[in-house]
Amino acid sequence: MHKRISGRTSSHLFVLLLVVLCFSCSQSKKTTHILFVGNSYTYRNNMPKLFEEIARSKGEQLSVSHITRGKYTFYLQSKRKKLYHALHDQEWDVIVLQGSSRDMLRDSARFKKRTYPALDKMLGMIQKNQKAAKVYFYMTWPYRKGDPKTKQFSDPDSMLEAVAAGYSNLRDRYKVPVIPVGKVWRSYHVTYPEANLYLRDNSHPSYEGSYLVACTMYSAIYGKSPEGADQVAILNQNESTRIQRFINKQYRTSEFQFYLKDSI
Repeated sequence: MHKRISGRTSSHLFVLLLVVLCFSCSQSKKTTHILFVGNSYTYRNNMPKLFEEIARSKGEQLSVSHITRGKYTFYLQSKRKKLYHALHDQEWDVIVLQGSSRDMLRDSARFKKRTYPALDKMLGMIQKNQKAAKVYFYMTWPYRKGDPKTKQFSDPDSMLEAVAAGYSNLRDRYKVPVIPVGKVWRSYHVTYPEANLYLRDNSHPSYEGSYLVACTMYSAIYGKSPEGADQVAILNQNESTRIQRFINKQYRTSEFQFYLKDSI
């Protein structure tokens, strides 16, 4: 014989069910807090905002901030009070670190004297205050014509090789994966030479270049294809569709996945 559930018990059950449902919804809609640290290669065309809009259009819930300043290296970033406060006063789920391209072209003495100590300090702060954060290095791209100041790297392929080697060394030293933006950028530029990824200075990204960076970031951080994402008012919609498809293919390559490993 079934017992009758009283009105009070029924109300309690309803409240309990409502609490469980609300908790489940809050868990499924957890906001991912992402911090970009870098220079103009990060903030130009407000790339972090492009990234955020792309991710939101793909159904992600996130909040994106950036600590950036033109021409800043890891060494200069490590001295910023703004970065210190961000790592101490806020909680981050993902932190992306971008250094100067030319730093990767320097000799090992400069790395030992400035870059390594700076990253020791920055990653030490992250390890102490942001234990749950996933950290990435952001590999930059070569200048359109290579570095004119250094004969050894005066073409884009030799410059990229040096930049990639620098970030690979950082990955192996710190066990931090690398988002291979530079590799993707160069591959896209070679495949589609008519694409306009650079500004007239042959260094900084055009709007399309920043869009390519943002799509690459999305695939690396979320492990998903950017295809179908918001084109974010990009002037050439055919270009944005082509970029999305290209990034999806690049993300699936062994080279892309190789850089996303913590170490070899």
